[in-house]
Amino acid sequence: MSDISQSTIANLEKAGLGGILYKPEQKSYEERVASYWSLTAQLKPWAIIQPRTTKEVSKALQTLVNTTDCNFAIRSGGHMAWAGSNNIEAGITIDLGLLTTTTYNPETKIASIQPGSRWVDVYTELEKHGAMVAGGREGLVGVGGLLTGGGKTFYTCRYGFACDQVINYEVVLADGSVVEANRETNPDLFLVLKGGSNNFWHTFVDFTKNLALNPDDHILAMWTILPQTKDHFITMVLTNLDGVENSKSLQGFLTIPGGQGNMTTSTVAKKLVDFLVPSGKHDTWFTLTFKLDARIIKKAAEVFESLAEELKRQIPDGNFYISMVLQPLPRSFARHSVARGGNMFGIERLQDDCVLLVAAVEVETPEISSQVGFPTLKAAIAEIESYARSLNGDIGFLYLNYCDGSQNPFSTYGEENIKKMKEASAKYDPTGIFQARVPGGFKISKVE
Repeated sequence: MSDISQSTIANLEKAGLGGILYKPEQKSYEERVASYWSLTAQLKPWAIIQPRTTKEVSKALQTLVNTTDCNFAIRSGGHMAWAGSNNIEAGITIDLGLLTTTTYNPETKIASIQPGSRWVDVYTELEKHGAMVAGGREGLVGVGGLLTGGGKTFYTCRYGFACDQVINYEVVLADGSVVEANRETNPDLFLVLKGGSNNFWHTFVDFTKNLALNPDDHILAMWTILPQTKDHFITMVLTNLDGVENSKSLQGFLTIPGGQGNMTTSTVAKKLVDFLVPSGKHDTWFTLTFKLDARIIKKAAEVFESLAEELKRQIPDGNFYISMVLQPLPRSFARHSVARGGNMFGIERLQDDCVLLVAAVEVETPEISSQVGFPTLKAAIAEIESYARSLNGDIGFLYLNYCDGSQNPFSTYGEENIKKMKEASAKYDPTGIFQARVPGGFKISKVE
């Protein structure tokens, strides 16, 4: 081990954190590395520290900051796929996986949720109280990463993004101090946490309960190809939020010729138990947003088919999985966000209803991922983007939680929001710890 790594581990132990510090020779270290959703993200830090309280988060952060030249990463659920987004090689990973408490106050109708929680566990707890929050749609996604990236939810069609539901953050700043951020206290920090990713950080959030009714429903379309079995299918995930089977608002989808299946009633927690994205592969994700235009959607489908054929050619054994998901992003989503105080996305600038696309390639080895999966998927996305641009349909917005590390979502948030994020970074992290010492993730300091 290097001198820096040895001194960092020694400093953490001197700070009384040895009991929650996992080293490479320990089984607990290997278990936490293996718990990342994607093999791509399973890096090997010098050590992993798992705080159990806000106080321990603060102490760990202070110790790392005061250790010269020690970089670190921050992990909540560990579901983002690209290497370095939530982990690190030459440094320490702060793993929030033990901060998983969810509580509900029936008098205030507020849920308090810690950042290491997985959404399926959050929903399971809240359903005991007859309550629900607008959170992640995949059960193993972590609370902290989803919220700081924005958060697409089953309820976005009614309430905006997941971050728009937050009414208070408990935040550990770069100097280890703990502050509250809400509309009245540190409101500038409160705003930039909604989409600002790991340029700022928090350990505890409060959510409002969702009660209002609205005729809008959740819709998602996913193309999937499994070359090994030659399976090729389109899945429609249609969710009526009022528990109405075969609702009138979804009849246009339910009556598509050749469709199979019908609606059944369930709870969000039960739905997510069965709705898990396959894990344990080397993954590449890319995203793109364009105007709602049938020509662009048709082009995306054609490019996706060509992508599958190209991957079959370059991966002869057919041992890969690809999917493309199309989701509506109408102007109404932005209005819901604005009504709740706004976020960093800046999509209120959009003049058209749009489509949010995310495509994924999963392969068996890092070599195939870097040499085949990544470049072919990147080229496919570029082709769709170029076509959309030729029709004046490229709207220049990237949803952070779906981005590859080579994409630049902050640059699409708009000049005003970029300015707000830079000002908040300078105010709450004046020495630039989260810009220089947390190299992973998307950095606001790199946006011109």
